[in-house]
Amino acid sequence: MSDSSINRPELPANHKVKDINKFKKQLNWGDMPAFYHLVSSSVSELESLGSMGFDNALKRILDKHNWNLDLLDGYIDKDNEVHVKRLPRISMYQVFTERGFEIHCFPFAKNKEIDQYIKNHRLVEFNTWDPGSMRLLCRINMLHQFIAYSFQSGDKADNALIKHTIKLVNILITYMKNHVNVVKVDGITIEQFYEQQRKLLDEYDMDELELSDLKGNTIAFDESNLSTEPSFKKDK
Repeated sequence: MSDSSINRPELPANHKVKDINKFKKQLNWGDMPAFYHLVSSSVSELESLGSMGFDNALKRILDKHNWNLDLLDGYIDKDNEVHVKRLPRISMYQVFTERGFEIHCFPFAKNKEIDQYIKNHRLVEFNTWDPGSMRLLCRINMLHQFIAYSFQSGDKADNALIKHTIKLVNILITYMKNHVNVVKVDGITIEQFYEQQRKLLDEYDMDELELSDLKGNTIAFDESNLSTEPSFKKDK
């Protein structure tokens, strides 16, 4: 084994965001760029979403005491535990906005997806549905710009963070499917957006794209203005 391979930065097999952050610093002489930190902080929140102590959309949606037990054929036992024959229905949408990547959730009234504040409505499977605190399940700030940046100037840590985000989103969707009735998962996935960006960049010359970011010589020199004759005349 060569000396250069001994100290080469590497990610552990089952890495988390903190490991990718350490890897990023190792690749950048101890520095963590602000843009990277913005994205990684969002990914870290997603990674710990289920274990967060404070209230969030996930906890509100999965709170069985907020489920409409009449619609779900449920009851509360003597130990205050909720039991239901049917799980409340949710549709999930993966979207890219100007803020980044987001997952939005909508409940149902019969077969209609609802996007408004509801309280104690007999047709809605939640006692209270507040879009302000329950619709947005998660957000990864500026992920769309980060993906575009990764193709042009990214390093291995940037790519690892994107792949880890994809993994976490898939885990979250699976978790939701195990706890509520996810009727539909729609929209554009991170993988699809990533592939779209890759194909888009394949249509361009990467060298030309990178050259466009470099300042060129601004001095114009037009050889057509040169004359073979001297610009002065001898006195007669």
